[in-house]
Amino acid sequence: MIGFGYAFYLLLGMLKFMLFSFYTNTEVSFKLVLLNLAGMLLLSSWTLLIQWKKRRWIWLGLLVLHSFLLVSDLWYYRYFDDLLSVSLMSQMLQMSDVGSGFMALIVPTDFFLFADSIIFGLVLIFLRKKRFTVAKRQQRRSAVAAFLAGIVLFAAPLTYAVVKQEQRLDQSISDMRDYYQLGFWGYHGVDLARGITRAISPDESLTEAERRRLEQSAPDETAGAVNTPNIIMVQLESFQGSVIGQMINGQELTPHLNELKQESLYFESFYHQTHEGRTSDAEFITNTSLYPLKSGSVYTRFPDNEFGALPQLLKDSGYDTAAMHAYDKGFWNRDKVYDNLGFNHFFSNKDYPDNKEIGMALNDKQFLTKSIEHMETLQEPFFSFLVALTSHTPYEIPKDERELDLTGYDDPMLKRYYQTVHYVDQGVGLMIDELKAKNMWDDTLVIFYGDHDSGLTNEGSELREKAGIDNPVDLFELDRQVPLFIKKPNQQDGKIIKENGGQIDIAPTIVDLLNLESSYMMGNSLVDDEPNVTAFRDGSFRYQNYYYEADLTEKAGNGVCYDVSTTSEVDLDLCKKQADVRKDLRLSDAIIEKNGLEQ
Repeated sequence: MIGFGYAFYLLLGMLKFMLFSFYTNTEVSFKLVLLNLAGMLLLSSWTLLIQWKKRRWIWLGLLVLHSFLLVSDLWYYRYFDDLLSVSLMSQMLQMSDVGSGFMALIVPTDFFLFADSIIFGLVLIFLRKKRFTVAKRQQRRSAVAAFLAGIVLFAAPLTYAVVKQEQRLDQSISDMRDYYQLGFWGYHGVDLARGITRAISPDESLTEAERRRLEQSAPDETAGAVNTPNIIMVQLESFQGSVIGQMINGQELTPHLNELKQESLYFESFYHQTHEGRTSDAEFITNTSLYPLKSGSVYTRFPDNEFGALPQLLKDSGYDTAAMHAYDKGFWNRDKVYDNLGFNHFFSNKDYPDNKEIGMALNDKQFLTKSIEHMETLQEPFFSFLVALTSHTPYEIPKDERELDLTGYDDPMLKRYYQTVHYVDQGVGLMIDELKAKNMWDDTLVIFYGDHDSGLTNEGSELREKAGIDNPVDLFELDRQVPLFIKKPNQQDGKIIKENGGQIDIAPTIVDLLNLESSYMMGNSLVDDEPNVTAFRDGSFRYQNYYYEADLTEKAGNGVCYDVSTTSEVDLDLCKKQADVRKDLRLSDAIIEKNGLEQ
């Protein structure tokens, strides 16, 4: 009976893993099954040393704790396409302020992950009067056997991976690749060990290879800007590229941004490169031309490090620099980070009228127009960076502000999303009109861009269904594409740019337009007619007419190459940039985590 009870405990735990994989739509391989079983054996083998009376309740407690961790990983994965990590602890304190959006992704069926605990508990109640005794010698043998079996099952797949010369764990650029290599418990165990190691003895020295790459890529010198127009850069919350030019029931979703195409550069193949930090990642990438971290947000993990940021570079060139964000100054450490990036001023919620809030902060119509008043207090030339917020998930907007007829749509969150996007577009229109009325438009460099997708493109969503997504390339475009408008000083005619790019390229583009020599930046100018590699945190990238999709279950570099124009899979040799992408991501991590630009 003791052996049956332990087997039943293991079976319930493994079935729960399968349910987790089903909910997350993640790969289930024989290797992953072995690794997960090994993790359960290693973590529970010690319970076989305890008598049945206590052991059964310990098993129940382990199942419950296991369920809590799995459901937490599930919810986090649904929001970020990644698993929880120790690095995220500092970020979790910020989640309460955006919790309504996070909670909107929880569905009742998620709690089936606790069904095993209920079943096991009922069995224990049924057997509560049964007495089972086992000799201590047999208990020790069973515990040792379970522990050794766990070691063998865990070591065998890893040994095979070493033989296949798969990427080393210390070179991994993705938490999900670690998960597929180590299993659920292996990933969390190694992540915990790394977190403890970083806390006790952080590795803060660049390797010789990292130092050489940094020196080779750094500019020979920096020089002041030749052109010094005022610069206004606006980050639009949750604006994905699909909303631009979209018609719904005969209505333009974004009429003012559509009109902006007529007098600006519009980049139709521009992508967000954010990861777990989402909005804060977009700000960081755009202002520093570095990649987001593998785990967590730079804003909460390394707010004081040196990044060679655009605001500081402009400040050194004589610009007055200001960040504007109508929320609490300390939210996501923005007060510390903005100062460190080189912003002279930070206009937060206290600097905006206590008026109509939509969602989490002041509505964007008032925010964008009031920000112009703050710009008028700055010395010229100035650089102002604005973070809009109205279209933040879960897309709350009063009924009297919902102007679109969305007949034919069923998903209430998607309908709210479109209503908020339309509202923010009106705010953009008001801002442009105000800038023109105050003669602040023509000779100013103005940039609007989206920070990340809507979070509504998951499998089975109405947004995805309406878009007719039926292949990986179109799904990538829907998920990753965000708008970018660049209105150069005194520009009269619009132009559509087809060359791909990402948020990491915005700062180098500004530097190029100013004829300014930059500090270290990993992106490239979007207006130099050179093709760009647009890389993402998991090692996927877009280059010329190809999209490389990393396969995190396979050896690094063994992904799939697609022709973007035909959406067809093509020879992997046509996507030859994956090695450089991984090197760039690791170098960016070293710059951020080791404060590499200060060494």
